[in-house]
Amino acid sequence: MVDVISIGAATVDIFVKSKDFVVNNNLLSLAYSSKSEITQSLICSGGGATNSSVSFSRLGLKSACISLLGQDPLSQYVLNDLKTDSVDSQLLSRLSSETTDFSVVLVAPDGGRSILTQRGHTSLEEKHLDWSALQTAKWFYISSLEGNLDLLEKLIGFALENNIKISLNPGNRELQKLNNLIPLLSHIDFLLLNRAESELLTGFDPESEKFASKLNSFGAKITAVTNGREGAHIFTKDNTFYSPIINTDPVDETGAGDSFGSAFVAALIHGLLPQDALHWAIKNSASVVSYLGAKPGLLTLNQIRNAS
Repeated sequence: MVDVISIGAATVDIFVKSKDFVVNNNLLSLAYSSKSEITQSLICSGGGATNSSVSFSRLGLKSACISLLGQDPLSQYVLNDLKTDSVDSQLLSRLSSETTDFSVVLVAPDGGRSILTQRGHTSLEEKHLDWSALQTAKWFYISSLEGNLDLLEKLIGFALENNIKISLNPGNRELQKLNNLIPLLSHIDFLLLNRAESELLTGFDPESEKFASKLNSFGAKITAVTNGREGAHIFTKDNTFYSPIINTDPVDETGAGDSFGSAFVAALIHGLLPQDALHWAIKNSASVVSYLGAKPGLLTLNQIRNAS
C-alpha cells in the first residue's frame, strides 16, 4: 500500500542567481551584452510530481511518483533525487525518442524568479499509466497535467471507484478550460490554488463578500488559496482559516506551492484537522523558500512537528 501517488510533471531545473539581476517595473533584467558573475547555482529535479513526492516521503509517508521522462542524461537528475529520498519510481515512464523537460530559473536578489521552460513531448497520457498499480494508493496528489482534462477525468473516476482521496493543484492549461474543469471539482478532497487562479475560477476578488461562497459552490471538500507573502486561507463548507507566512528572508520562491500543498495533505493523512494542516503547510513553504531549489528546504516529519 502506498500513502500517496504524485502525478504530474517531472523536470530538471537549472537555477541561476546573480546580484547583477535587476528587478524594475515587474521586469527581471540584466544589462545587454554584459558578463556577470553567478552568485549561486543549482541543477536538480523539479516539477510538481517529483517535488511533492519527495516532500511526502520526508514527512514519513510511503510515496510514489508518476511522470514521463526521456532517456537522456537529464533524466538521471530526476531518478537520483527520487532514489535519495526513497520515493518509489517504478511507475515512471520513459520515452527513448524524447528528452526530459527542463527549465532555467533566473532568481532575483529578493527571491522572486522568472522561468524559461523547454517542454518536449513528455506529457502524461492514459497509456503511460499502470492502472492496476494505482489501486494501492490512499491518495492521488495531482498537479499540472498540461491541460489533459481527459486524463484528469479518468484519474478522478478511477479514484472514486477505488476509494482513493484526491488532491488537485491545476496548472494554467487546465484553468484555461474552465467549462470542463469546474464539473470535476465536486469530487476533489483538497483543491490548491494561488490567488490569481482563484480569481480566474470564481470571477471574484478574494476580498469580495461573494468569493468564499462561490469557491465553496464548486464542491471541493477543502480549498486552499495561497497569496505569496500575504499568507494563505483555507475554505471548507463551514469554516475559513487564515495563516500569515513565517517571517523569513526568501532565497528562492520556486516550489513554494508544491511544499505547501504536499505538507497540507500529509498532515491530513497523519490525522490533523484542516487548521492544523495549514500550519504544517506554512512551515514547509517557509523552509523551502529559504533555500535555492524546490527540494533542499523540504522538512522532515520531526522538523515540521517541532518547527516554531
